[in-house]
Amino acid sequence: MRFIKKISSFFTIDNIFKVLAFSLFCVYLAQMYVGYDIDKKQVLNGFMTVFMLFLRWSTIVTVGFAVIVPFFGGKTCKAILTPLGLIVGTLNLIFIKENVIAWGPKTYTSWRYCLFIIEQVLILIISTYSLIFNIIDKNYKGLKAHRIILILLGMYATFMYQPMFNILFGAHDDKAVDFTPIHIIFLLMNFVLIIGGYVLMKNKTKEEKNIFFAALACSGVFNFFYYPYTTIAGLPFHLCNTAIIMMFVAFIFNAKGIFYFTYFVNVIGAIFASIFPDIYGDAFSLESIRYWYNHIYALSLPILGVALKVYERPTIKFMGKAIFWFTIYYLIVIFFNAWFSNYAPVNYFFINGNFFFEKLNIQTTIKDNYVWEVPVGDLLFVFYPLFHFLVYVVYIGLMFVMWYIYDALFHVADSHYDLRLKKAVIKQGFFDLREELKNKSLAEPLYEENLNMIEIKNFTKIYSGSKAPAVDNFSLTVNNGEVFGFLGHNGAGKSTTIKSLVGIQSITGGQIIVDGFDVEKQPVEAKLRIGYVSDNHAVYERLTGREYINYIADLYLVSQEDRDERIAKYCKMFKLEDAIDREIKSYSHGMKQKIVVISSLIHEPKVWVLDEPLTGLDPTSSFQIKECMREHAKKGHIVFFSSHVIEVVEKICDKICIINHGKLECIHSLKDLKEQGISLEELYLKYVTNEESDHA
Repeated sequence: MRFIKKISSFFTIDNIFKVLAFSLFCVYLAQMYVGYDIDKKQVLNGFMTVFMLFLRWSTIVTVGFAVIVPFFGGKTCKAILTPLGLIVGTLNLIFIKENVIAWGPKTYTSWRYCLFIIEQVLILIISTYSLIFNIIDKNYKGLKAHRIILILLGMYATFMYQPMFNILFGAHDDKAVDFTPIHIIFLLMNFVLIIGGYVLMKNKTKEEKNIFFAALACSGVFNFFYYPYTTIAGLPFHLCNTAIIMMFVAFIFNAKGIFYFTYFVNVIGAIFASIFPDIYGDAFSLESIRYWYNHIYALSLPILGVALKVYERPTIKFMGKAIFWFTIYYLIVIFFNAWFSNYAPVNYFFINGNFFFEKLNIQTTIKDNYVWEVPVGDLLFVFYPLFHFLVYVVYIGLMFVMWYIYDALFHVADSHYDLRLKKAVIKQGFFDLREELKNKSLAEPLYEENLNMIEIKNFTKIYSGSKAPAVDNFSLTVNNGEVFGFLGHNGAGKSTTIKSLVGIQSITGGQIIVDGFDVEKQPVEAKLRIGYVSDNHAVYERLTGREYINYIADLYLVSQEDRDERIAKYCKMFKLEDAIDREIKSYSHGMKQKIVVISSLIHEPKVWVLDEPLTGLDPTSSFQIKECMREHAKKGHIVFFSSHVIEVVEKICDKICIINHGKLECIHSLKDLKEQGISLEELYLKYVTNEESDHA
């Protein structure tokens, strides 16, 4: 009873659908194996030739849909399968006589004829099943015509009818070798498939990507078996031939190990085989078309599989496994070459001949001078140990070269992805900002209630790779006309807060508003209102002082009249009249700091932010900058500066706050502290330990 229940549970509609699809797959391959369509124009004439060509092509496309849909689904693909399958299956039965003629000298009692009839019956049954599913699931609702057209065009391009070019155009009278125009076109098809496939599928769902690769993998197998192999020399032991089978297994059954073998091993073989093709027939012959189909897929599909994130990026560990399995494969090929050569000329992986050296125009006798012959009964096993070893070493070397190329491409792809992600975030932020501003201009402040002030709300910053926040839930308000001191020991979070305030680094949580403008949502407008003096005063030292200040003035759109007036004023204040037109590289530390200060004030910012501005300055320079800070605040602007030097803060600040280990400890008015008789030094030591940290 249990056995009967298991059997009955297996025969669901969905499973029957898959069994029928698998049966069609096997019947189609068997039909191709026992016979293929001849590629001569003379078989049918005129309109019937074109009609039968399109019908044979449509049959391959229909089989592709019928095999893929039951296993991989896809709403649009299901919708296409029903009418296409019913039409193609019916037409093939109506024009059975013309199909037989197209096969060439075949009879109605041949194996191909029987398999062809079974194929059409299966197509009609599967299409009918699909129709039932579409009706039950109401699958036809919401279909888009442009998607149907794109998928159909893609499937017709993927499941190409191999004799088509020869039937339509005859012989090309050229071989796709030695970089002839047709050879270059075939080479470019690799880039078309890789770039086109990536652009087309990069934003698609996982289901759509799986259907895409299933179609390409099935097409590769169909086209591989289309051309008959009648001797052991045609067995799929050549590297790119194995790639077609292995990619089918990898993409249909999600076999990771097999995929990464194709990624590291087969791609190299496909590149070499594409540059130095081993074909001798006309470019439009079945042999040539099959060759290029195989190698274009062997090169492109593994690269696309990683690029589209169907498979994760490989590590060096994957590379090691690929080398191991390649070694096994290589030893097997050597053995089969030696064995099968007793029955027919074979040259799997081209290691029974000098193909590689001949293509590279290298004259060598290594293979023929080092031969190992092993008689086994009536058979003679011939090996070329040194030649085999050299080919193996060179191939492993090429694998490592490909690894470094892949790694470089990964970095490029990461940069491209990060850029796209940032653009998407910026675009979304732009739309959100317009929504928040309502009818206001983008140049207007988002928060008018915060004009002429700095407002930091619950600011948090966690650096990448760290679990602990550098600054945690920090809130602060600074009003216009204030010189505000930001106190804390080294590593307390002062520089972290300042860098987020001026827009140098991102904000993990919370919000920072400068003169009504949100630093994250309105970064340009916020920065136009900020002057910033960093703690390292990095400048372009090959410019003169005047050139550098003018460069900064250009960035802030300062008029020529205003900049000239301010440069003259500050040069006099800082006694730089004689040095302003010299290159900055000749300046002392204090002079460079003064140039940075002038540059930060050239646009008359409402908020002047300084990070440890007096470090390393002589008393005169320190006095000049402190005077400048007082003057800027008297104009009604904000001066916000960090320091751990208590004496400086006590002399020039109106208010202070203390930060310790990323947390706000207190906010005080210097005037109130004096009235209460509290020393700023005592207050500082109350909250801050003497701990020092390397991270500011």
